Amino acid sequence: MESWSSVSNMNRFSSECLVLEGFDLSVGSELPVLTKSAGRIQTTVFCAAIRNFHQVHFDEQMCHKQGWTTIIVPGFLMGNWCIESVTKALGAQSLVQSARFKMTSVAYVDRPLKVVGEVAKLENRGDRTIVTCKLRVVDEYDQVVTVATVVASTPAEVA
Repeated sequence: MESWSSVSNMNRFSSECLVLEGFDLSVGSELPVLTKSAGRIQTTVFCAAIRNFHQVHFDEQMCHKQGWTTIIVPGFLMGNWCIESVTKALGAQSLVQSARFKMTSVAYVDRPLKVVGEVAKLENRGDRTIVTCKLRVVDEYDQVVTVATVVASTPAEVA
């Protein structure tokens, strides 16, 4: 769990959401909380789609033998939720530049999780503003299970 996963140059990935009304795009601004929960079916389908066939995401018996409560939510799914949080806040014209995330603990299926974060840095680049966000996925006990940094751009007039 010590390695970081990253995705770069994701310029074609854009949000299909509307800009959140009242979102203050400034350093230190908190992103709206995104509440999530992954069930067994979603976890299995997601893992099949990304070709991640690790047993911890579908074999409950094996998880019990390892001392875990149940099946574990894939780190890449939680990383995607971090990207979703940023693109929802920045709106339909946002473009993800990079995403980097790391699991810090296990998250279990069928449990509530929250994606929380804040704007860490803003850079003007002509007609676009580069927005760096620091995020955390926390479980129902407020234990951090994933940390992430997502960099996205948005039209300068939105910022």
